Amino acid sequence: MKKILAMIIAILVCAALAACTNDASAGEETGGDDSNYAAEDMETGRNIGNFSSEDLDGDKVTEAIFADKDVTVLNIWATFCGPCISEMPDLAALAGELPENAQVIGIVIDTPKYENIDLARKICSEAGVKYTNVVASKSVLETFAFVDAVPTTFILDKSGNVIGKPIVGANVEGYKKAAEEYLAGL
Repeated sequence: MKKILAMIIAILVCAALAACTNDASAGEETGGDDSNYAAEDMETGRNIGNFSSEDLDGDKVTEAIFADKDVTVLNIWATFCGPCISEMPDLAALAGELPENAQVIGIVIDTPKYENIDLARKICSEAGVKYTNVVASKSVLETFAFVDAVPTTFILDKSGNVIGKPIVGANVEGYKKAAEEYLAGL
């Protein structure tokens, strides 16, 4: 019995380290059409859709940001998520290594409450992050209501269409490989 209990605890710890549960929208009314989709079930070619928000610097951001590059590594993270924060220096390095026609963008999913914005800015600064990080406005929460764990990362084309399966859990090498494979096929 002790062995079974130890095995269950080990599995739970591994799952917790791989991805954090997204409770940022708890108590928020999101009600988007995609709220019944789990990120893992998001099919290739599905469009992320429309949203409007600001980045951590207060500049307006919409889904049009994807059109700036041929491929976007879209990392959804939270200020409460250890694996999200741990991978940020590597994501910052990836953003610097990507070719001119590729970009990394973050969405801080637990910033509908603006007190988390200062914490998100601090985390990004300490990790050396220079890529755009979007605040979770109501429309961002509606657009990404189906994301149930962070970090979750999507590879998107310039139209905001999902390329391949989302990557749930910290895996910067996986993001890099997926973006490079897509670019190689252009």
